[in-house]
Amino acid sequence: MRSLRTLVISMRGLWSYPTRTWLAVLGITISTLLIVFLLSVLYNFKISLVGQVESVGVQQIIAAPGKILNSGKTISQANLSSLLSFASVTSTLTYKDAEDVKEKLPEITGAAPQMETVTTVQGISKTVEAMYTGTTPDYMNMFTLQLEEGRFFTEEETKQEAPVIVLGQTIRQLLFENENSLGEKVKIKGIDFTVIGVLKEKQLIGFNFDERVYTGYPMVSNSANLKNASMIFFTFQSMDSLDTIRDKIGQVMKPNHGGIIDFGLLAADGAIHIINTIADLVTAIAVGITGVSFLVGGIGIMNVMLLTVKERTREIGIRKAVGARWWDILLQFLMEATYISVLGCVLGLAGSYGLLRLLHSFFPVLSTKFPLEMILWCLLFSVVLGILFGISPAIKALRIKPIDALRYE
Repeated sequence: MRSLRTLVISMRGLWSYPTRTWLAVLGITISTLLIVFLLSVLYNFKISLVGQVESVGVQQIIAAPGKILNSGKTISQANLSSLLSFASVTSTLTYKDAEDVKEKLPEITGAAPQMETVTTVQGISKTVEAMYTGTTPDYMNMFTLQLEEGRFFTEEETKQEAPVIVLGQTIRQLLFENENSLGEKVKIKGIDFTVIGVLKEKQLIGFNFDERVYTGYPMVSNSANLKNASMIFFTFQSMDSLDTIRDKIGQVMKPNHGGIIDFGLLAADGAIHIINTIADLVTAIAVGITGVSFLVGGIGIMNVMLLTVKERTREIGIRKAVGARWWDILLQFLMEATYISVLGCVLGLAGSYGLLRLLHSFFPVLSTKFPLEMILWCLLFSVVLGILFGISPAIKALRIKPIDALRYE
């Protein structure tokens, strides 16, 4: 009951000066808004990336040109400093690498080399630029691509360099709008291709399926005069460990590269490791930068409370004179400071969630998850902040002598 009465007195004293109180609350609100919004965006961006990597399949290994210099570690084992020494080199990956791995390793269930170049695609009346992509039929299942109409090209069509093409959703819309595209002709590199399929829209951060056109790897290689794949995707089904599968793939491909491994073999765990490493670094930087704003907000609370103590000196003296204990005075001012901090935190959390929803409307790929632990930590921090910056004004109030306070004008 005594604490409740102290709380009522605290609230009455604070809102006797509403402008000053709201300014102090605003400082904490802005600080909370900045740090929580940034951390929420980073968190949602990370889980979106990880979710999309996992949706592609944890039993997938990607061969990419480049390697970590002077290190025996794989990408999944590397720390941030090692990742910074990852050297990108000119690709030496080939169609033969994919064929050899699939042929010699029974545990490999799919191999899809990817060769790509930007080129023009000429339709009946329109011409657009697209990513001209050569691969194999295994590619479709690896990325769980779905057809809106038609079919994907076959292994036989790939080997025979059949002039057939599958369109990404954006390219189909640009070339044919709402008209039927199956069976129509498009010209690429002077070759007339027959449209045999259209993919459904597919979103994956860092990879655009909708602005691509797909045909067999040998066709792209010969028509675009390209020799090497940008990367090769492998899927596997095996009881062996991931490292064992990775070593087997490397040993099969090594003879095709002059006995050296000038490529990296990245699995889902490696991609997730990279994402988490970079996200943790950016989060630490964001907390360090935006955390300064909390310090400024806390100083604002302390200034407000010091002014409050000065203006309520006579009130403090009267309370002491009628029997208020030292802890009643201390509790009163700590409650006031904590109330300002917590109210600002709550308003900042609400604003952060609103901004996150707004951002999601522009970038649907980002989710709107608001981690409960982030809310709890933020509220706990605001309580601690209020107490820390309320101690000095509270101690000043305790030192006021009743006789001097009663004489104060």
